[in-house]
Amino acid sequence: MTDWAPGPLTLSDKLRLVWSIWQDYVRIRLLLRRTALPEVLERLLQTPMDRQAVVLEPRRLGRIVRRTIGFGPFRPRCLAMSLVLFRELRRQGTAAELVIGLPPLPTDHTAHAWVEVDGQDVGPPPGRLGHAELARYGTSSAATSSTSSSRESSVTVPSQRSAGR
Repeated sequence: MTDWAPGPLTLSDKLRLVWSIWQDYVRIRLLLRRTALPEVLERLLQTPMDRQAVVLEPRRLGRIVRRTIGFGPFRPRCLAMSLVLFRELRRQGTAAELVIGLPPLPTDHTAHAWVEVDGQDVGPPPGRLGHAELARYGTSSAATSSTSSSRESSVTVPSQRSAGR
């Protein structure tokens, strides 16, 4: 079991974390513009553990990521926020998985992304929102826990379709 940082963070920890989140966000946005998602994830899976990082409870870190890069009128897409959270969790040594899904009855191509640790949705908020899993990334890394390493990436197709097109 991991020991989470209790209570409030020091000012220096907050500044270091905010700087790290913004650096990740800018790098990930640039990568997503010129690189396919599977390759971006391969790069993020190679994130080394930072032994000096403050280890935060995953849901708390998800809220911090959301507040840091989602302030005011600026609202990044769930994929970018999830990738930042994914990288930050991996950096602190937490086995995280990126999950992409669709709503139960999709009416368009809009998907949603969130992060899970040990099968639990950790955000960034609002998290899973009842979406059905389409793909899962992160199960092949060495940092993945034994409970999640047995799960394979999967693709599911919504079973309900309208009869008349």
